[in-house]
Amino acid sequence: MWGFVVLGLGALVLAYAIDTYRCFAKNLADAKASGIPYIITPIYMFNLFWMLTHQMTLPYLRKLPESWRKPWLDVMDTQWTWQLQYGFYKDLGSDTFLTISPKRNVLWTADADVISQMTTRRVDFPKPIDMYGSIDIFGKNVVTTEGQVWRQHRKITSPPFTEKNNHMVWDESILQAQAMLKGWVGPSGEGNRTVSSVAADAMRLSLYVISLAGFGVRLTWPGADEDSNVKADTTEKSRQAGVTGEGMTEGHTMTYTDALQTLLHHLIVVILVPKFLMRYVPIQYIRTGYESFREWGMYMNEMFQAKKADIIAGKETDGLDLMGALVKGAGITAASSGEQTKQILTDAEIMGNAFVFILAGHETAANSIHFSILYLALKISSQRRLQTDLDTIFEGKPTSEWDYERDLPKLFGGMAGAILAEELRLIAPVANIPKCTLKNTTQPIVIKGKKCTVPQDVLINFTTNAVHRNPKFWPAGPPSDPQRPVHHTSNTDNDLEEFKPERWFVKEPNSSPANGANAHANGHAKGANGHADPKAADSHTAIPAATTIAPSAETDDLGVSTAADTAQNLYRPPRGAYIPFSEGYRACIGRRFAQVEVLAVLAVLFSQYSVELAVDEWASDEEVEKMGEAERREVWGKAWDSAMEKLRTGLESVITLQMRRDVVPLRWVKRGSERFNFTT
Repeated sequence: MWGFVVLGLGALVLAYAIDTYRCFAKNLADAKASGIPYIITPIYMFNLFWMLTHQMTLPYLRKLPESWRKPWLDVMDTQWTWQLQYGFYKDLGSDTFLTISPKRNVLWTADADVISQMTTRRVDFPKPIDMYGSIDIFGKNVVTTEGQVWRQHRKITSPPFTEKNNHMVWDESILQAQAMLKGWVGPSGEGNRTVSSVAADAMRLSLYVISLAGFGVRLTWPGADEDSNVKADTTEKSRQAGVTGEGMTEGHTMTYTDALQTLLHHLIVVILVPKFLMRYVPIQYIRTGYESFREWGMYMNEMFQAKKADIIAGKETDGLDLMGALVKGAGITAASSGEQTKQILTDAEIMGNAFVFILAGHETAANSIHFSILYLALKISSQRRLQTDLDTIFEGKPTSEWDYERDLPKLFGGMAGAILAEELRLIAPVANIPKCTLKNTTQPIVIKGKKCTVPQDVLINFTTNAVHRNPKFWPAGPPSDPQRPVHHTSNTDNDLEEFKPERWFVKEPNSSPANGANAHANGHAKGANGHADPKAADSHTAIPAATTIAPSAETDDLGVSTAADTAQNLYRPPRGAYIPFSEGYRACIGRRFAQVEVLAVLAVLFSQYSVELAVDEWASDEEVEKMGEAERREVWGKAWDSAMEKLRTGLESVITLQMRRDVVPLRWVKRGSERFNFTT
């Protein structure tokens, strides 16, 4: 009896081994025939078991002799593209390569030309929708579909993203930024107290902006209802829809804000654990994840039903109103009352799109706000240039007199726009942008002038952080401190790992490199210190709307914008070299929404205040007050070293790239009251 069992198990193991070898041999043959450099790995890095266990396994594998583990082990860490940046590609000697495993081949590229070829051939290199099933937790959506189904979702979701509706994003971002800042600086407005919640507060702000601009739901910070700028009618509509920012709504166990934030924190278990098991698993973390999933689904359904009832009743709403667009696009109209009409989108698909827009719409902008603030605390000279630019743009006007059409182009083409562009270059929203080839279909590609073939059924990853640091496509100077490079292996001989928004300014507003960064390097306007000088370019040139913040002027029936990601007087990288919002037909539909939001928030924060690194760990306030400049430089330097280390090691990618392991404490002080004002 047991002999037959052992024999059967042995046969299964042998069959598995034979099949594994057969698949590996085929994948290896495909790689050899492709003409693309390749690395052999023993396991497919996106294997679920490996993804769950690699953090425990890698420390032991790294003890193997270097000749046994290089270079394959480097690319087995799921975070390798962020950790190694462009350094791995440089050491390999190729900006494009394949990893070969028994399961599936993966192509990795930091070559702008390869990326551009693939994004312009969307049928040949589609999105691997099998990888996106994890965010179908409420239903199919514009992110997780392809082909004709995607076109249908895109047509329905794109109408709200217009220039007209960005006015609402601008107004709400200013309002919410003022409320957030009030919490940081205190009732007196003096500030100068340590804040460790910048990342979390930026998430909250962005959630509040997308909730109003996208769904007509106003969420308020504690005490904001007393602010005369808060529109009472919108707040009342939010209460009628059953959604408020802080209070508990009847029938719920979590607030709207807490439900979403908890869901995002527990997203991995919500994705991996079957829903019917989650509520019964005796692990509190998993059960909390299920509760947040259920609660936020209820909130979304309540908003959906309220919007559906309004549209059937013939009520119209102003503003972006993404939920209204989803309901109308699904075929629900005033004529639907009392009739059974077939919807173009199912209720689940409406919910799925609502979820993915909330998820992508607030995380991307929030991360940019957080990291822009952090980088400006680290780079004081750039912060001062931003404040000088804001003084010129707003001339001391209160926010109530700021004007979207007059002021936004100046922000976009000035120091604020350069800061946002540089932050997105260094920390793109996602570490990898996936594409694929279809089964049984190979695709030709040209790599460095050589005709190659991308094998069939290959997963493709555009490594954003590597291509954004590829010196072939970016103007670069020498490192600020060659003895202390920002990254231990990537670009140690140049400044592309450093935050330098000034690199985006060019001498001529219309200049654009035709052949990469080298053709552009000589066009940089130089200041007295040898760096690019924003004052040398007319940063306040009125920028044509079609090339800046008006995607509707350059879109087709799918709402696909061909407008550049930066203003015309800023550096225009070659196609494929700058992809924070992806590129081509699958580019982020809400990129202008995010840009408007971030620029408005930065303007509010830095027009009246400065941000500084908190030095509490090394000196008390009283000790700092007694310090001379040399001592202050020393203590600030310790805070700078600590913050840079957290930037290097504390970021991880789940859905988006965020600082997940630690926080960098900051302080907001009134302009003119800075304790650390080192601009050199």
